[in-house]
Amino acid sequence: MLLGSIGMFAQPRSDKPEVEYYKTPVSSSDTGEKMPPASRYDYSEVAKQLTSGCKKDYQKIRAIYQWICDNIEYDTSYSIYTADECFDKRRGVCQAYCELFYHIAKACGVTTEIVGGQSKDSEGVVGKHAWLFAYTRDNYGMFLDPTWGAGSVNGNKFTKSSNPWLWFNVNSEWLILSHFPDDKSYQLTNVPVTLNEFNFFEPVSDLWLEYGLDVKDVSKKVRKGGFTMPKFYSCDDSGLELLNIPMRKDLDVGEFYTFRIRVGNKDFTIYSNGTYTKKDKWTDEGNGVYSIKYMVRDIPKLSLSVRNNSSDMWNTCVEYQINQPTQSNWKKVEQYYPLSIPEVKNIKNVEAECWEQAGIDNRKLLQLIRESGTKELPVLFTEEGQKLKIESVPMTRKLKTGKTYTFTFHPYSGTKWAIINGSTWYRDWNVSEDGTYSMTIVPTETGYLRLSVQFENNGSYCSCLDYEVVN
Repeated sequence: MLLGSIGMFAQPRSDKPEVEYYKTPVSSSDTGEKMPPASRYDYSEVAKQLTSGCKKDYQKIRAIYQWICDNIEYDTSYSIYTADECFDKRRGVCQAYCELFYHIAKACGVTTEIVGGQSKDSEGVVGKHAWLFAYTRDNYGMFLDPTWGAGSVNGNKFTKSSNPWLWFNVNSEWLILSHFPDDKSYQLTNVPVTLNEFNFFEPVSDLWLEYGLDVKDVSKKVRKGGFTMPKFYSCDDSGLELLNIPMRKDLDVGEFYTFRIRVGNKDFTIYSNGTYTKKDKWTDEGNGVYSIKYMVRDIPKLSLSVRNNSSDMWNTCVEYQINQPTQSNWKKVEQYYPLSIPEVKNIKNVEAECWEQAGIDNRKLLQLIRESGTKELPVLFTEEGQKLKIESVPMTRKLKTGKTYTFTFHPYSGTKWAIINGSTWYRDWNVSEDGTYSMTIVPTETGYLRLSVQFENNGSYCSCLDYEVVN
């Protein structure tokens, strides 16, 4: 037999199964559906090639699984059911996948049983299905589904899986959420499930496994019912593992939620309505683990996203809907993020983080906004605005000619400071012992007025604060 290519998929890290289950093997005299029909082929040479160098049964199982996932496509004509035809044509339905695995495994001394039953896909569609229980040692084995591991079908199109190992050595508590065996001895769960219960389970997604959600937690929630998960999107090669996230579809404004993730060498963020909470705002726990206690402070959605290094685009991995907030919700937001409440949404140049870095506490700024009734703050330039601590400056963008204004601040850097109003320069600062600068001026020219700094002698001046002067 011509074997074809050996798979190129990355293999599980360990040479030992993550989970093994005790089970008495089916007797060879059992003539049930677990025993496939005899083959006209001798698969011993194929088995020898595939398992060359494999010393343990687990390694042999893994090698056969990898080859099948890499080389066998799903038969969208639904006509190939046997191992031999599946091997010849390199495609088949689930029964063919399992029978081919069975015969190759048998040829190298590995005991395998085909499990018949029903499966439920991520859309909630239930249909007949077959998967495997393979013995890694005497009376101990594991579950695998090479059909689902190989890929998925949409209409008449088969798409190869980017991670076939999601369905290799599957935890029984996870498997029962989507695979219901006709023979209950194959459940191997702490609490058995009835077919009626299975039919009412919420559909589960491969992505829950791909992102490493806690199997026991998910199983408990699915079995209990009455819950909805956030929306998950595939982010290939993101290296993202979700250690702890809100396990619900919708979140509430003003409430804190814990996000704890493990991620590879990629940038990530929580995104909500134009606001990015990036890596530098999270707690670095080491070993690629980051966490944050995040308060929801806007609508309508919130997402956890990872940056694609090749395209520099943000890819959404998990998305939540945000419930319509009440006044009570906004009161909670105001306690921690005063500039995120609806009252200041339409005020221009409200950059909370920038103003805070320049020494203006957000609560104080909200108070100033309320007291002045301003609709537009002066423009604070992000980089230059970090060079000073503001004590007191006009907090409205538009100033008037002939009116008196006082500027007081403490500079962090810079050699010279000036207020520039058109062609008029003001440099006569009062400097206190602690280095605080203060000046009172009366603008005389319409146009712009800027608080500016020179960083090097004879260098150009850079604007820190920008105003508009009107009559």
